[in-house]
Amino acid sequence: MRAIPASPRETLPCERRVIPSRVALVALGLVPVGATAGALAGVLAAIGVAAAEGLGAAAAPLFLVVAGILGAILGAVILPVAGFTLLRYVPLGRALAETIVATALGGAIGVQLLDGLWLAGPLIGFGVAATRLWALARRARKRQYAAPELEP
Repeated sequence: MRAIPASPRETLPCERRVIPSRVALVALGLVPVGATAGALAGVLAAIGVAAAEGLGAAAAPLFLVVAGILGAILGAVILPVAGFTLLRYVPLGRALAETIVATALGGAIGVQLLDGLWLAGPLIGFGVAATRLWALARRARKRQYAAPELEP
């Protein structure tokens, strides 16, 4: 039982200031991280495709290189955008781990099933993972800032 009502500081989210230099620094950090994560997701997707196709496809190192380069380009663009919008309140390690796995799975499935639209697979995988993480973070923030019920 709480005799003193909750202060506004305990129930309302704090006001955040946007510092342009910090935003630029974070953006510059997310670009190489996104490129690395995208390259990893592309290579993992290529390995998944090679595993599904058999050892003959696994012997094509050019396939791995192209998948890594395309993944790096996409990751360098998509991760900073998602990081500043959907994934703002998600821990970076969790955001990277889940989006890399979902993008790689989406890429492997997309190449197998969506012949001409193979790029849709990794984008859908990333989008699903980012949206899921955003929803989880939103739900956690709502619980955190919910007004505590006062007992009579």
